[in-house]
Amino acid sequence: MDVVSIKLLLAFIFLAASCVAFFSMLHVLGAPHTPRLKVLRLTHRISGAAAVILFVILAVMCVVGPLRGKGILSSWAAMHLTFAALFIPLILMKILIVEKYPELRNRLFGVGTMLFAVVFVLFLTSTLPYLAGGDAPLSLLPAPDTAENLSLGKDLFVIRCAKCHRLDRALSARKTPEEWRRTITTMREKDPTWMGESEAERIASFLISMGP
Repeated sequence: MDVVSIKLLLAFIFLAASCVAFFSMLHVLGAPHTPRLKVLRLTHRISGAAAVILFVILAVMCVVGPLRGKGILSSWAAMHLTFAALFIPLILMKILIVEKYPELRNRLFGVGTMLFAVVFVLFLTSTLPYLAGGDAPLSLLPAPDTAENLSLGKDLFVIRCAKCHRLDRALSARKTPEEWRRTITTMREKDPTWMGESEAERIASFLISMGP
């Protein structure tokens, strides 16, 4: 099993554990005198702990590696990281209320609901790019105007674009940056698995650098 498949599997388990934790909490708060109260509380604690552990594992897998490279985060990645960062204070707030401030436990439903919403956004922003055949959500877009990235863009251009047509056709074309990006987007839509978002951006940077 490759790294992408492992991440997807962990993301689905993370969502499942979060669902169990949320709905068991909802049942406890909605029916505090149910005879299954102890079982529900234990279920909530175990599934919640599992979700937190999976969050840490996914964070290490998805953030540490890509951020070692040079480049800038895409808007998709920035949104993903924002919600990942929001998950941390919310889960700490919930734990503090449960363990230290019992007088605030009437706020648990609101905090738990916000956590559940954040989990769904995290799940969607981590899985949709993979399922659509694109790059990982935290892959970096190339830093513009560097010789290294333009060289990478040229290499990708040769590898990817030769799949469908002669390279001299593209090299002889004269287009604005916006036209190049539209062209590459159109080409990428024909087979999203062949060219990822960051690769398309690098190729666009190379072609734009060729001048009008």
